[in-house]
Amino acid sequence: MTGRIRTKVLKVILSTSLGALLLLSITSMMSIFNMRQVVLVHSDQLGRTAAQNSQAALEVQVKQQLISLAQDRAALTDEKLSAIQKQTKMVADIATTIYTHKNLYQPKPIDYLPSSQVGTTALYLRTAADVSFNDIRSEVYLAANVGDILRQITVDTGINASYIGGEAGYFITVDKDASDLRKTDYDARTRSWYIGAKKKNGLFWTAMSSDSSTGGSISCTMPFYDGELFKGVAGSGMSLEDINQILNSTTIGETGYAFLLNNDTGQVIMSPKISHIRTDENGAILGEDYLHSPNPALRELTQRMINQEDGFMELEMDGAGVYVAYHPLRFINWSLGIVAPIEEIIAPARFIDQNIIQLTKIKVTQMDRTILVICLIMGTVILFAVGIIVFLALRLSNGLTAPIISLSHGALVVGAGDLNHRFEIKTGDELETLSKIFNQMIDNIQDITAEKERIGAELNVATKIQASMLPCIFPPFPELKEFDIYAEMHPAKEVGGDFYDFFLVDQNKLVVVIADVSGKGVPAALFMVIAKTLIKNQAQMDKPLNEVFAAVNNQLCENNDANMFVTAFIGMLEINTGKFTYVNAGHNPPIIKQGDRGFTWLTTKPGIILGTMEDMRFKMMETILEEEDMLFLYTDGVNEAMNREDKLFGSERILEVLNAGRGKDNHIHDYIKDMLHEIEVFADGAEQADDITMLILYRKRFAT
Repeated sequence: MTGRIRTKVLKVILSTSLGALLLLSITSMMSIFNMRQVVLVHSDQLGRTAAQNSQAALEVQVKQQLISLAQDRAALTDEKLSAIQKQTKMVADIATTIYTHKNLYQPKPIDYLPSSQVGTTALYLRTAADVSFNDIRSEVYLAANVGDILRQITVDTGINASYIGGEAGYFITVDKDASDLRKTDYDARTRSWYIGAKKKNGLFWTAMSSDSSTGGSISCTMPFYDGELFKGVAGSGMSLEDINQILNSTTIGETGYAFLLNNDTGQVIMSPKISHIRTDENGAILGEDYLHSPNPALRELTQRMINQEDGFMELEMDGAGVYVAYHPLRFINWSLGIVAPIEEIIAPARFIDQNIIQLTKIKVTQMDRTILVICLIMGTVILFAVGIIVFLALRLSNGLTAPIISLSHGALVVGAGDLNHRFEIKTGDELETLSKIFNQMIDNIQDITAEKERIGAELNVATKIQASMLPCIFPPFPELKEFDIYAEMHPAKEVGGDFYDFFLVDQNKLVVVIADVSGKGVPAALFMVIAKTLIKNQAQMDKPLNEVFAAVNNQLCENNDANMFVTAFIGMLEINTGKFTYVNAGHNPPIIKQGDRGFTWLTTKPGIILGTMEDMRFKMMETILEEEDMLFLYTDGVNEAMNREDKLFGSERILEVLNAGRGKDNHIHDYIKDMLHEIEVFADGAEQADDITMLILYRKRFAT
């Protein structure tokens, strides 16, 4: 100790005695090094700021462009889909008019079109195999009045086919492909486009299906009527080639692309990255499944698109970061997304950053060489000056360190617990003042220690008083063989705000209570005593449990200037029948084990907490506890127990511990012991943050 103090004093004397030359040298060196540091910091900040600003500007610009581009491409796609929807509605309206006003239309004979003309713009007629044409001839000739508009729609627009299918079993169409109409029998009533529109009783879009000529197609269908009577379905089919061109023409950078997502299935059905089309047994196209992707961010993006959201998201796809803008379509349950690789977007900003870093390194190297030369010169001068003053410094240090050594020795004595020691230093300077301050501090420590011991003794008494207020003898009712009950409370501080209670209202009614007062420590403990007393007093009047909580709530609200409150659960078991009525006032939902189903959540109405608002009503519910059924009550100190990483124990882990519990042979206390053990293992030494209280009620087998 003496050697270290003398060394420090020697250093002080040396540092103050070097004179003007040494001071000037040190000041110069500090200025040089400060200048170097300033240059380094400012250069680094400038580089980082430039790169960050550049990257941020690019990101903002790209985000706006991607969102705008997604909206634009979605609008173009909607425009294509809007056209087919309008045409379909027009055909359905005309067919309805024809049926509703039959007297205004002459029969239009129509016959089966030979297979050799399939694929032309002629009007096709097909009927179901089980339908006789003679039986439906008059209705077919009436419906054929829609033929001109079918032909006009198919010839003058981008629609592949326009058609109507009647409930009577006929099918009239103009179809540019019609590869499935080579045979004369065709039952439209069995097709998905017909069934979907009929079931929906309105506009219906079919799933995207494979098409031999265009690679994909989709149909829009709508019912038509004779007055209120359903007569059939009108429809239009279109190739998705135009929509595919919209996607293929949407490029961002070298690898960006656009895609269409089916919101009903969460699958990507159109994308430049899909090189091979897969279909199911009905011909519907199967896309890439994003909804069940192992990538959680991709699943989140898919869910947003399924929810018809419009927005922007950053995530990782195929091992690389990307920006994705997405927008829903108006006329069909699809969403359009645009993918832009982040690396391509921020490449210019990174190039700027690298250039600035390289220039900074060159300048720093040049500066360091100059500083090294200056340091060598100044070091020589300082060493010469130090040799002159060392002798004087050694002599002065011996005289200065004696009082300091005395202070150090006394501090060790006091630190060892001797509070009767006093410092006696008479130097007439700050060291003497310091010794007096030490003496005063020792007196204060003695007073504080005595006060702390007094408070500790009082808290110890409070802990015992609180523990004595809770039932602690188990089994509590040995003369009653129909049930068993066990509970424990472990406060986070000396006293806590949790409490449990159980008592008999009469020989056939057992009441159980568990509650959690807001806050911890002495205030919570005092409020706990009040709440527990009020609840028990009201319950022992044999009132309905909802009235018990209503009365207690009003009493707690009176003069509640501290704004404290209680979450509580109360239940009453009719011992002979097993009927269990209960009320929940904002408390954790209890857990119940009924039969062989294992532990699960008891259905409760949460209700409002006690002590916040007067004249509140509470919902009373009931269930049946059969033989060997159990009820587990707990406070949030269990599910909100935290470990060193601030993670919560969680409600699901409570269920796991109970269902894996070793409470065999009706030793119900083992369930609580297991839970306490698992919480301790989970906490891994982390301090208990909240009171932990648990109660378990078991209805025994062969109750007598």
